[in-house]
Amino acid sequence: MGDRLTGHEQGMAAKRPLVAVAVAATLVFIGVLAFQAGDNPVVTQAGGKSPAAPPSAGDDGVATTLARAGRPSAKAPRPVEIAAIVGGSVVMLDGHDGDTLRTLANHPEATTGGFPYLQGVTLTPDRSQVYYSLVGDCGAATIYRVPADGSLSSVAILTGVSPAVSPDGRKLAYAVAAPSQEERHCQNAVVVRDLQTGAERTWRYPDTPEFATPLFTDAVISEIDWAPDSLRLAYTLSYEGDSVSVLNTETDADLGQTVEVVVPDGGGNSNHPAWQPTSGLLGLFNNRFECCFDDNYTGPPRALLIDVERRLATPLLPAGRRVTVLDFDSSGAHLLFVDGGRLYRRSGTQAPVGLVPDVTSVDW
Repeated sequence: MGDRLTGHEQGMAAKRPLVAVAVAATLVFIGVLAFQAGDNPVVTQAGGKSPAAPPSAGDDGVATTLARAGRPSAKAPRPVEIAAIVGGSVVMLDGHDGDTLRTLANHPEATTGGFPYLQGVTLTPDRSQVYYSLVGDCGAATIYRVPADGSLSSVAILTGVSPAVSPDGRKLAYAVAAPSQEERHCQNAVVVRDLQTGAERTWRYPDTPEFATPLFTDAVISEIDWAPDSLRLAYTLSYEGDSVSVLNTETDADLGQTVEVVVPDGGGNSNHPAWQPTSGLLGLFNNRFECCFDDNYTGPPRALLIDVERRLATPLLPAGRRVTVLDFDSSGAHLLFVDGGRLYRRSGTQAPVGLVPDVTSVDW
């Protein structure tokens, strides 16, 4: 497991009060799948609270859930269209071959390869609206909405980044900058907006010494993905490396109470969270830190499915792929991922099919 405590940023001690410094793994084989579970807790509660002891790795319910998630059925119909960001454009792609069906919005200013850039494309469950954001360098950021049928131009609706519509279609989560006297401040607070009433609630990191480090004050919430229950969401906190945490919008009073997801026997760097709707497992990409922090993990980069509650992991894709995007469809049977800038789709356990290059964000 990666260790940021000996890295360059001493403030990490406030973020990762891990009970386990090393995880003794137990291997559980189910069919042809191998699942890893640590004897010690591998999910930590920010602020130092330890989660309850995990159930036995041999628990039948755990085994069944992970086995089903590892080999999902491909019988569910594959979505016909994919919302995507390709360069400086927001487009709808053919779900079969990746051909561009229509362009929803063009942002020439987002084609330089630097700032600003487009990110966070998200499609409403009824597939009628697409949200996305145009993002600067911890500065101005705008969320847009556009009809998925291309009938109208995109409209700027909010200030923020990383929009994500909940599975029930009722809420929009996004990230904003916390109040600050500084002109330049990153988006490190989560807002959930009721799409019917416009009412909003915001979660921030506490204004306490343990969260007054650059890890929190200078970090950005670069990705958000809702859990199937439309109550929890996973987000990536990015600052000289990434970590994934889970916010419970019903019970957590602030971001200091979120649960950080730590991969059993994995690297310290995790990102690109994507919940699998049918199983409730969390997909993510994990590797060692490539700068700034010490990391004892020496294995390959991996895309994994994580049981957040039971702290178990199983491969989602063959090890070695450097995934930059993960997304499941509403059935959980079909997966989109981006590797090397190219978009791939996979149904069930079938071989991935390459679609189009230069994709940075997708949703179907």
